[in-house]
Order: sequence, then structure tokens, then C-alpha cells
Amino acid sequence: MDTRFSKRIGILGGTFNPIHYGHIELGIQALSQFDLDKVLVMPNNKPAYKDVTSEIAASHRIEMIKLAISDIPGLEYSDFEISRPGITYTSDTLESLHSLYPDVHWYFIMGGDSVMYFDKWFRPDVIARLATLIITTRSDTPAESVAGKIADLRSMYPYADIRTETIHEYDVSSSQIRANVKTGLPIDDDVPATVKDYILQNHLYETGERT
Repeated sequence: MDTRFSKRIGILGGTFNPIHYGHIELGIQALSQFDLDKVLVMPNNKPAYKDVTSEIAASHRIEMIKLAISDIPGLEYSDFEISRPGITYTSDTLESLHSLYPDVHWYFIMGGDSVMYFDKWFRPDVIARLATLIITTRSDTPAESVAGKIADLRSMYPYADIRTETIHEYDVSSSQIRANVKTGLPIDDDVPATVKDYILQNHLYETGERT
């Protein structure tokens, strides 16, 4: 471990609309495989690269995250991004975190789908300097494509520390969960029971859903 840092903390960001087993698996495996002290599950406010016009209220997303990870050691909810106004940029978040917590080595967890256009993000060079990138693959992004992209990024940002994460894959996405709820299909295999109950009790993702 680099002696400049006393802690190793991962960041798992996203809209989490809703959080599901795939998200949770990313955090759990990052903790184990990279010997992290904890992983912050950090919902964003207004992501720069995603249309959130149909998002539910942030308070619902926050509550579902808390319910989903309440009994998982090492996973911790963070309001660092969602409490900040304006568009969420990862580079801004990392700069702020470095200033506030200079003793922390940060690890930014990304899916293979995200890494494919990482160099198009806002100030990717800053992100690559301020955090170790943990990359995982998904069934909709071939592993060889991800490997090729990682090789490209290492050439573009030779100082970057890019690692790959192995996960037990869940065939689940937030968009499919929302569609299933709307059409009355089960989501028991996609989200923890506490999250499922919260969705149903608050009529989330139904036609005319409440906020």
C-alpha cells in the first residue's frame, strides 16, 4: 500500500433508479478483490451523460439504496454528489474528495459499458490521475472490446492505474426493472426484498407514479 495513504475507498456511482443486485455485486467484489476499507454508494444528482427527465424523486432513490445495503458490511451510502447542485461530473467529485480527504486512495468503479466512452467524459485525464479505475464487463459489452478499450486508455493516459474486476453477473438492469413493475412482472430476483416492498408500497414506476 502506498504510504501516502492510510485508507482505500471505492466509489460506486450512478442514478440507482432503482439499485439492484448487479450494483450490489460490483461493490461487494470491489471490496474483496482490492482490499478496500469501504465502498461509497454515491447516487448522482444530474448526471452529465444520461437523460433523467423521467427519474423519480431523489428521496426514493436514496431510501432504496439505504435499504439495499443496510446489512452489507463495507458498503456505505454517500450523499456527496446528490447534495451538490448542478450537473454531476466525476472529475469535480474526485477533486473535492482529494481536497477534503488527502489521506485516501480513491478507486472509481465502472462498468464495461461506461469505459467504452470514458475518454469522452468531462476531463477524463483528471479522473485517471485522481483514482484507480476498476473496470468490469457486462454481457452487453464483449470482454475483448473492453480489453481493447483499456489498452487504448493506457496509451492515452500512461499514468493511469486501471484494474479489472471479476463479478458474478446478474442479468438485470434498472430499466428492465422499471418496465417489469409497470407491466406487473416480478422483480424478486432483481432487487432485495426490502427494495421490492418499497417500490410497491410507494407505487414507483407505475403509470402515474407518485413522487
